[in-house]
Formats: sequence, C-alpha cells, structure tokens
Amino acid sequence: MSKRPDTIVELSDTLSLCEYETGGSKGFWLYDETRGMNLAMRSKTERSAFLEALEYYQDRLSKVETEYKELRIKVNTFIEQFSEED
Repeated sequence: MSKRPDTIVELSDTLSLCEYETGGSKGFWLYDETRGMNLAMRSKTERSAFLEALEYYQDRLSKVETEYKELRIKVNTFIEQFSEED
C-alpha cells in the first residue's frame, strides 16, 4: 500500500495499528514488526483487527504445538534405538 496511513497508533515497540481511509472506505491494519507482516488488513473496526490478530496467533500456536509434539515423538523413537536394554 503506497498511501500513508491516516493514523498510526504505536501499541508497543513491535506492534502498530494503522487506519486508512481510501475511496470512502475505512480500514484498520495491525502490523507486527517481529513477524514482518500485517496480522489484520482492512478490518472494519479496531476491535475486529485485534480479533483477527488473536485468531492468527491462536492458529499459529496450535500448528507449532502439533509440530513440536510430532518432532518430539520422532526424536524419542530415534533415541530409543540406541538406549541400552536392561
């Protein structure tokens, strides 16, 4: 988006909420500098932008936890191949 936001609210060192008004329609963007991405785009309200971001992080956490569990099972299976049997 080339247009500068109408308002920018710095929520923290890495999160900012921007409001754009283009072509008669408003929208809120929530940008996470740590992830380098917008977590919400063109949300109708500030609240919906936060909700969209929260849903993104919930989904991401669920995926990471699942991948961690799967990796842990694979590592434990690999290690068990080399453990001494009593």
